Amino acid sequence: MNDWKPSRRSVVSGIAAATATTFATPRVLAAPSGTPIRIGHQCDVTGGLASSGYWHRKTINIAAKWFNERGGFAGRPIEVVGIDSETKVDVGIARLRQLIQDQKVDFVIGSQHGGVAVASTALVKDERIPYYSMSRSEGVTEDAGNPFVYRLIVNTRQTNVATAKTMVDTVGKKWAVLYADYIWGQSHNAAWSEAIKAAGGEVIQSIPLPVNSNDPISFISKLNRSADGVFVALIGADLPKAFVTLPQLGFTRKPIVTADFVFGAFDPLSNGKYVEGVWGIDTLPWELSDKDTPHLRAFRDLLGIDPHGREVGTNRNVSVGETWPIWESLSVIKLAVEGSGWKQRTDGEALSKYIEAHPNYEEGELFPQGPLYIRPADHQAFCMINLLQIEGGKILSRHSLPPEAGSYPTKQKLAAR
Repeated sequence: MNDWKPSRRSVVSGIAAATATTFATPRVLAAPSGTPIRIGHQCDVTGGLASSGYWHRKTINIAAKWFNERGGFAGRPIEVVGIDSETKVDVGIARLRQLIQDQKVDFVIGSQHGGVAVASTALVKDERIPYYSMSRSEGVTEDAGNPFVYRLIVNTRQTNVATAKTMVDTVGKKWAVLYADYIWGQSHNAAWSEAIKAAGGEVIQSIPLPVNSNDPISFISKLNRSADGVFVALIGADLPKAFVTLPQLGFTRKPIVTADFVFGAFDPLSNGKYVEGVWGIDTLPWELSDKDTPHLRAFRDLLGIDPHGREVGTNRNVSVGETWPIWESLSVIKLAVEGSGWKQRTDGEALSKYIEAHPNYEEGELFPQGPLYIRPADHQAFCMINLLQIEGGKILSRHSLPPEAGSYPTKQKLAAR
């Protein structure tokens, strides 16, 4: 039983349910009015996740302006109230409490940091505030899940389940894992090991690397050279060090597969020859030519993303998989507010039930990434997943996997409201 139950009966159209406009249309005549709906943004502006935090903040600000120019949510304007988690658990929780209790936000778009996200779930449950997590750590919608937590971004288990069989068939059955020794890396180690086994392979070795290690070579040198491939779940300064160290230690011909999001965590192309052939996982291609749909093209143009996945004007590498979940979380909130009759914070339960009754969303201007399914059992979304590979100074899409490829059994149902 994998709980994969998409149904065309409850599909919500991103175009018809909104305003039937396109990204380029002019402002609606009827401007939003009344008390603003306040969207709290628990954003990692500084610290280890600042590179993607930049894209989270840019996307939510552009999206809020776009929605307000089209009538807001149920005719009311939306207002974004942002804080900086500093990519620290204690700071992220303290400032989330400020958003909810002092700033009186109605909804929260959450932090990417796994520790911050998991710790936040209990607080939003107590406060009964809908929380749209941007963390990929699987526990957010498993052990820590509750009726007020939603996640449109993919999680570690989902991406590993989706891609493991392709990697076993393409690379081989024996794998070594090099992972960051904190919640995100630990989740990937467990999920990759489980998915590889289910695909007929075996993880023969797992090596935890302390975050911001002063001596990564001493850890990387322990990798078993009999492995067919190496799965790397590192971020921050450890990642480019690993890319340089692996070939120096004789792993030049061993395929390297990086965990989801890694290509967006820094600029992999800056490592030149050391990353040639490296595989990556994410939810959108970098090259527009690999997926050029009208809605995605318009979405990329609005955010200033060029055809090669760089920011227009700066040539900065884009965390493409970090952009659309912000946009589409606001889209889900909009449709749920309008469909459930939500008026105020005390209506969170009705909003949750509405989303559970309408789990499917069609590709459109509100959902430019593609078809989306939010599983009612745990509020985890499923979407298209891409296997990417660096070749000739470009990040190319090699395999596009359907949403159901990442389906896995729910660990537990949502707790009673």
